[in-house]
Amino acid sequence: MRVAAIVVTHRGGPLLQDCIDSIRAQTRPVEELLVVVSNTELAVDAPSLQLGENVGFARAANAGARSTQGEVLLLNDDTRLDTQCVERLVDAWRGIGVYQPRIQLADGSGRLDNVGLGFLPDGSVWARGRNGPDTPMQGALGSFSGAAALMAREAWHSLGGFDERMGSFGEDVDLSLRLHRRGVPIRPVPEALVLHHLGASWGRASTEKLRLIERNRVRAAVRSMPMSALLCLPVTTLVRYSILAGLAGRGRGPGAELPDGARLAALRGFIEGLGDAPTWLADRQRDRDSWTAGEWAMLKLMWHGRARWEDVAR
Repeated sequence: MRVAAIVVTHRGGPLLQDCIDSIRAQTRPVEELLVVVSNTELAVDAPSLQLGENVGFARAANAGARSTQGEVLLLNDDTRLDTQCVERLVDAWRGIGVYQPRIQLADGSGRLDNVGLGFLPDGSVWARGRNGPDTPMQGALGSFSGAAALMAREAWHSLGGFDERMGSFGEDVDLSLRLHRRGVPIRPVPEALVLHHLGASWGRASTEKLRLIERNRVRAAVRSMPMSALLCLPVTTLVRYSILAGLAGRGRGPGAELPDGARLAALRGFIEGLGDAPTWLADRQRDRDSWTAGEWAMLKLMWHGRARWEDVAR
């Protein structure tokens, strides 16, 4: 089995070097290592693909996958692999699929960042276990995390990788939904550990980040979510906004630390996503011929791969 580690960066710096060093220290070495620089040229202590401008995560990751040959080990530049991470992922390999390592916060707290992502009813996702204790996680995964995952190259190429229209944020959710529609499994591998400096690139929350997340969440939902859930999207979105606002009022949940203008930016992204709906409905119609998972199967997936309330409210 050939593994290609692809690290996407637009800032470089010490965290990137830490990531590169951790890849080189693996007990099971990777066959390929490529750093994709989505920025003006940066000096990198590894083979690199210099894109010359910030093209967004989706396009940069796709460029890296096209430039390598092994199974795709995709990593953010603010991650660091445990020395046995690649070995554990390879040991878990069962053919075509996505293999999700356990991602722990790199702040020394021992808390989780996530073990994959769980769905909320409106198609948004929340990191499973975030800020909680590093304990075994149960249940199916709704989406893999683009921060760190190993994907079969065959699955990557069959779907064309990330949809580059997404730019950054939500491209992993869109691809996960398209994989589920084709019956490709997303498998948790908790034995494989990755440390993540959460938000090192874009920050934990910014108005632009929230706008993009909401816009791309709607795009992915329109393209691949079960139709019954899609028809309820405006209502379930309003319910989610209301719950998060209520939690924020009590100093809990993700809304408690939002910058000024964040809620308006999220609403703007939601409206932009709805405005894009005709394009993504056309993609949905085109994709249907390759679907093996129908309405009921996708509803079951969203239930079994749902986000946990305690993670959202923490």
